[in-house]
Amino acid sequence: MDKNLPLPQTLLGAHRLLKRDKRLLIFGFFLLTSTTLWMLNKLSHTYTTEIAAKISLIEGRHVGVMLTGGKVSTVRLRVRASGYDIMQYLLFSSKTFKVDLGLLRYFEVEAGKSALPVGQIRNVMAQQLNPSFDLQAIAPDSIYFQLSPVASKKVPIRVDCRVEYLPQYMQQGDPALEPDSLIVSGPQKVVDAIDEITTEPVKKEKVINNFSGKASLKTPPQTFLSHEKVSYKISVQRVTQITRELPIHLVGAPDSLHVELIPASAQVAISVATEEYHRLKQDEQYLTAYYTELRQSISGQVRVNLSKPPDYVLSTSIKPAFVTLIVKQKP
Repeated sequence: MDKNLPLPQTLLGAHRLLKRDKRLLIFGFFLLTSTTLWMLNKLSHTYTTEIAAKISLIEGRHVGVMLTGGKVSTVRLRVRASGYDIMQYLLFSSKTFKVDLGLLRYFEVEAGKSALPVGQIRNVMAQQLNPSFDLQAIAPDSIYFQLSPVASKKVPIRVDCRVEYLPQYMQQGDPALEPDSLIVSGPQKVVDAIDEITTEPVKKEKVINNFSGKASLKTPPQTFLSHEKVSYKISVQRVTQITRELPIHLVGAPDSLHVELIPASAQVAISVATEEYHRLKQDEQYLTAYYTELRQSISGQVRVNLSKPPDYVLSTSIKPAFVTLIVKQKP
């Protein structure tokens, strides 16, 4: 509307626009009413149509086998019902029908694969449909699934420990677990491939003291575990490292040969718990290299070993890890 028009013309234009909008509003109201009445009339009629649905299979009363494939299948149902009931089903009803294999007959079509004729489940589906539905047909005529023998075995539990220790601290021994093993059940092929069950990661930082807790277990696909969680206790000890320069003793060299080791000694770093340090100082350690390994060596080098490290030694490091053997015939 032009703001420069005189006031009388402006009011006249507004009056005409209001009359026109009022007529449009009345027209829209009657159009919506007539459309609604037409739809209600159509929905009161009876129709035959196809609707999609899903079949969810459960083992039910079966013992010794379990479903490993084809648990859910899609089918098409031809039904006859009023438009009201069809619309209500499409908008609000569940499209999944649960079927218990333990109450039905099926047959094996090949190793591990079975077929269930839909005629077996027609009454089951009809009972789960709206009572006013007339179920006339189901397609396809069969649904397929896989069954596997159920197996169980006892396997150990391993804690997935992702712990950051402060310098000079480390874990002492294996974690104490309760329980330390469990029963895993499932399809035989799956169970046969399982050697252990691990926990969800146990994460800690800057650890210097013993700690404990509970961790959830990771359940492999298609399996069941006899326990859901495991209790763990992890001991932490302070570590001391001692470094020594030791001569390397050659073992197994023939008397007819003169063998020179380069270098003739190596540095060994030994880590032990602090309370075991006094024992390490008293026990004798020495380094060895085996002449017989020279036959398999291309470079002329053999590995250096720490002979008989005590049981309480936590770790060792030798530098250099290999020595070169210079072999000469004795005169």
